[in-house]
Amino acid sequence: MSYPVPFNNDPNSFAYTTSRDRWPHIIKSSVGDLQSYLAENPTSKIEGAKLVQDLEKLRSDILANGTVNSFTREQLDLIPSLASYNETLASFKSPLKWLEGPWLFLETFLYRLIDVIIKKHSGFENYDIFEKNKRKAFTDSPKSVYELIKQYLLLLDDNKLKSNDKDGQYLLFKEFIDVSLWGNAIDLSLLATAAQDYDMSTGQSAAARKENEKHILANDTSKAWDHLLLCKHPKRIDIVLDNAGFEFFTDLVFSLFTLDSNLADSVGIHCKTRPWMVSDTMIKDVELLLKDLSNTQLFPDNRDEVDRFVSIVRKYLQSGKIKLLENEFWTLDFDYTHITPNGKHGGAELYDYFQDSALVIIKGDLNYRKLTGDKKWPKDTPFKTAIKELGETNIPILALRTCKADVCVGLPKQTEEELVRTDGKSWCATGKWAVISFNQPK
Repeated sequence: MSYPVPFNNDPNSFAYTTSRDRWPHIIKSSVGDLQSYLAENPTSKIEGAKLVQDLEKLRSDILANGTVNSFTREQLDLIPSLASYNETLASFKSPLKWLEGPWLFLETFLYRLIDVIIKKHSGFENYDIFEKNKRKAFTDSPKSVYELIKQYLLLLDDNKLKSNDKDGQYLLFKEFIDVSLWGNAIDLSLLATAAQDYDMSTGQSAAARKENEKHILANDTSKAWDHLLLCKHPKRIDIVLDNAGFEFFTDLVFSLFTLDSNLADSVGIHCKTRPWMVSDTMIKDVELLLKDLSNTQLFPDNRDEVDRFVSIVRKYLQSGKIKLLENEFWTLDFDYTHITPNGKHGGAELYDYFQDSALVIIKGDLNYRKLTGDKKWPKDTPFKTAIKELGETNIPILALRTCKADVCVGLPKQTEEELVRTDGKSWCATGKWAVISFNQPK
């Protein structure tokens, strides 16, 4: 059976408020950041003023429910991969309007349009309009940064990362997955307890863990762990990133854990090729994060531990054990069923690459929507069914996702009814709930 996708004119969908409120707000906020940048860089003011006008026009077009136009020949010459959007746009029977069309397609289209509008202006070819917010999301979390570095180094120095105790290693794997899932919303004291004692079955830590797990509606962590243990060395884990800032920092710590514990021999970190969805991670954001960590004004405390952490990360980057990767595919409108042997615009290359992966961790809400086609699946649809062709490949996918959009699958029966009763119909868009879903490869 085929299920529809959310459209922006459906008042019962999160798409409705996103297109009418969030998109215009993001553009307005970005223009404000741009104007601050121009005040500090007066040589860019004339061209920058033209850019501001273009972005404000885009905002007005959205609010007026204007028609979505194909990318121009000039824009395609600048960024050839935009051709995929024109192909999809041409497939619709009638012209799309911003506040009426399919949510996923128009949301991805919007961010590529913002990007090409910026890049056409001289002097702004490498300007990241979202960089200020991405860095602030990290530097505003010093307490959590210090705590996570501290707990990681305690585990490293106590030799618990290289322990032969598989139960203990699974416990740590589970904790680091949870930290990567929730970011600084999680109670990092659980890791502190793990650093002192593997026995998490009693006392306060067990209560905190049980409370935290209540909000994970489907949890396949143990299945992913069992699969990972069966894989032969050399093992590579891949992480398809979501947000920069503190969330990426947790992904980096998870990467160190897998390498130091010998669960993986290398980690591939998949970044976006361009500014995307406000907060997504680009390769240059990784270096900016390390520079910010080394900045004694931003992180004045615990300097020995912070400097040591940065040194460990740089060592792994230089050795190639952590490799930063990018592919245009991640910023196309395509869902991930296009990761096939014949997939266009980078899909085939990713399919071939992932054949050698022991585990592909795919993070965040947008990636989850693309995995599932953003369709209105019944919530108890198996994850393997919802990811369609990908579910029949030998790619071991582990999706980590806090729920901030309509689509959600893999839930036990009756779970949705209970959530609607306790949290209302919008439970799936609040970020309060999460899923950890694994696809066992063939």
